[in-house]
Amino acid sequence: MTYAVIRFGGRQFKLSEGEKFQIQRQKDSKNEVLVYGDGENTEIGTPVLENYEVKLEKIEDTRDKKIRVGRFKSKSRYRKVKGHKQPISIFKVVSIGKKGAKSEKKAEKKAEQSEVAKDTKVKDAPKKRGRPSKKKEE
Repeated sequence: MTYAVIRFGGRQFKLSEGEKFQIQRQKDSKNEVLVYGDGENTEIGTPVLENYEVKLEKIEDTRDKKIRVGRFKSKSRYRKVKGHKQPISIFKVVSIGKKGAKSEKKAEKKAEQSEVAKDTKVKDAPKKRGRPSKKKEE
């Protein structure tokens, strides 16, 4: 089982492929790989592994569960209660591996698609680009 420890958004996560996790709202999915392991071998960065990458896909931006924030002072009848929902982003791990290396599954799918495309390829007339010409009525 392939896993990686990444630094993302000021926190560290141990992740494997297909796993979902949530973090405080993030604009992009830039991260740094600190540790990579494939079950047999483990590589540890000093501090970062430059030749490995973890591809993340943002699923949604949402808000976390509501928490109660209360203030209280004894003997003075002072009580205030507020609620807060933290904005979060939910990410999914698409792939873990070396930089530039395509996954085997994707390569196989592309090969199958190209073979099917060659067999069923039909020549179409070239498509015209731009606006359609207006015919003047005389």
